[in-house]
Amino acid sequence: MMQNDTPFRELWLKFSEEELLPNADGLFRDAPDLIRNTVTTLHVRNGQNLICQGDPNQAVYVILDGEFIVNKQAENGKQVGLTFCYRGEFLGEMEAICQQAYRYDVIALSDCRVLRMPATAFLTWLAQDHRLSLLLNRQLAKRCLINGEQRLMNAVDSIENNLLYMLTQISGHQIRLPRDMLASILGTSRRHADKVLLRLKTQGKITLDEGVIGLVSTN
Repeated sequence: MMQNDTPFRELWLKFSEEELLPNADGLFRDAPDLIRNTVTTLHVRNGQNLICQGDPNQAVYVILDGEFIVNKQAENGKQVGLTFCYRGEFLGEMEAICQQAYRYDVIALSDCRVLRMPATAFLTWLAQDHRLSLLLNRQLAKRCLINGEQRLMNAVDSIENNLLYMLTQISGHQIRLPRDMLASILGTSRRHADKVLLRLKTQGKITLDEGVIGLVSTN
């Protein structure tokens, strides 16, 4: 039985290791040439947006390496961190299926590699291979199960806890992002973010070293 205090990242990778999802690599190898020839590999830098909320849905992505955070900008302009995404996950597939603009910002939390496929090719592939549909359904079900356990960012009640929670979800438990972007992810101002960082450093909960924010303890 899952424990409520298990970090989201550990739960996600545990599910993957237990092979609750089919092998995406195998699906790509078996895909028709027409599909495989449309796929390209992109390198996304730490802090870079892979997807921007409101942009036309032109592509679907699969994470090969690295970690992303999914943000939603509310009507009042505040950024709300919704969830984290890891190796093997699809991004933008729901918008492709619904034929809608991207609904979220997806920001790299490390240097990442992703596969990019045009949305039209993805929909063609989905119509031809029931295994891809199974993969997406299992991935969605897996995320719903884990999100129900973790409550994700909604489980925390302060900017400080939000930042500490974020650090527990990242491999290496450290992050390097421009302060303005970090403040946006946390849904606060740059000035307040600076105060939070200083307070957490003074309390001995994080380290600050040349722009890198590190978690002192994961306990």
